[in-house]
Amino acid sequence: MSRPLPPRTWLPLALGLGLLLQLLVWLGALGAEALAPRLPWLAGLSLALSLAVAALALFALAYERARAERARTTLEEAIDALPASVEIFDARDRLVAFNKRLVELYPHKLREFQRGASFEQLVRASLENGGVPEALGRESEWLAERKRQRGTQTAPLLQRVHDDIWLHIFERRTPSGGIVGVRLEVSELVREQQRLAASQAHLQALIHAAGSGIVSLDTEGHMLEVNPACERLFGFPAAELRGSHLSMLVNNLPAGPQDLARARDGQEFSARHRDGHELCVHLVVAEVRTATTHIFVGMLTDLSERKRQELRLRQANELLARQSTTDGLTGVGNRRLFDQALQIEWQRSARAGTPLAMLLVDIDHFKQYNDHYGHVAGDDCLRRVATLLRSCVGRGGEPVCRYGGEEFAVLLVDTDLAGAQVVAQRCLDSVRLAAIEHAASPLRPAVSLSIGVAACVAQADHPAQRLIEAADAALYQSKQGGRARMSSHMQKVC
Repeated sequence: MSRPLPPRTWLPLALGLGLLLQLLVWLGALGAEALAPRLPWLAGLSLALSLAVAALALFALAYERARAERARTTLEEAIDALPASVEIFDARDRLVAFNKRLVELYPHKLREFQRGASFEQLVRASLENGGVPEALGRESEWLAERKRQRGTQTAPLLQRVHDDIWLHIFERRTPSGGIVGVRLEVSELVREQQRLAASQAHLQALIHAAGSGIVSLDTEGHMLEVNPACERLFGFPAAELRGSHLSMLVNNLPAGPQDLARARDGQEFSARHRDGHELCVHLVVAEVRTATTHIFVGMLTDLSERKRQELRLRQANELLARQSTTDGLTGVGNRRLFDQALQIEWQRSARAGTPLAMLLVDIDHFKQYNDHYGHVAGDDCLRRVATLLRSCVGRGGEPVCRYGGEEFAVLLVDTDLAGAQVVAQRCLDSVRLAAIEHAASPLRPAVSLSIGVAACVAQADHPAQRLIEAADAALYQSKQGGRARMSSHMQKVC
């Protein structure tokens, strides 16, 4: 079904037809003979048509007015449905129109929202009610500044109003000089920005207060920002570090920060201070990737002092270990070291089936030496004998230990009885050639030794004490045989 023509289409046609009839009547009045008989009829028709056209014109006017009213209502409903407030001011800055959202944003100004109210009146009413917290105490200055900015902003104006509501205000001037304003509530956005700003400030404070150096890097390893701890650690100001590669500070870096980020627990590197001294740092790198950002953040912890402390502690422990297994007087091993070494070598001999030998050495008539020369000289004699014994053993891994008093024990690994006897004879000869004076000795006027030699292949189910007992028995034989000699005790297994 076709739609009827609107008045704006058929009304001009009716007016044209009426004018044509009026023209015919006018021609008849001028004496046109052909039209004269019909002149009364044409005049009546023209009058009727004119009345009809007038009626149609009134109808068309009413139709267009109703149509305009419907359009205005539709527009007002659409504007009222917007989440933002809309306000329209004329060239004299008087309120022409506004939507419901504006009233919702300013409920305390309901009476002031009347068409014809000026912008200044509306703002003053809001200031009197404390509706603009930022203007408190300087209302006049704030109003003057607000009027000066009105309609000239290129960016939205952020304004806080009552009840901690934040608005973005957009204002644009129309060609006729009026102003159209839109106010959009952005309270949640502002609060989120405030939370983000507080979080960023907190993070910045933590970074600046951190004891470790923190550095941000681009994808190629160039430094973007550093914190004060990083400046202190390396001695460079931040301005010199920005844009420089991390290798300026840290030695032997991998190809890129991506490789560093894969080591989740970080790595230790040597580094350089500005003054040239070496540092040891622990570097941990994390990747930060967002829709617009791809950087790396590294934390540098100075391990230099800890490494120095570890070295001192290790040296102290080594010294303590040596002291715990070293005879304080002679500098050779003590009884504890001998017992430890004997247990280890006993088990090894049992596993491998190799011989293990031991020398038990006693300084002859040492009590008389102490009584004659004094204990200080006696201590010196013990030190000299210990040094001679150590030089006779030959292999540094085989311990010479002070077994107790004036007795020494020597453990000989992978050595049978014959080999042990050679070492024992070397010890006897070395002390004899040293000719350490011993005027109180009933044997000779020099220090001499009595040595017990024992050797065997250890058995795992037998105690190592058996080797000591065998060497002690051999030493007893040397003493019974007149001293200044060695005696041997050999067992295939013990």
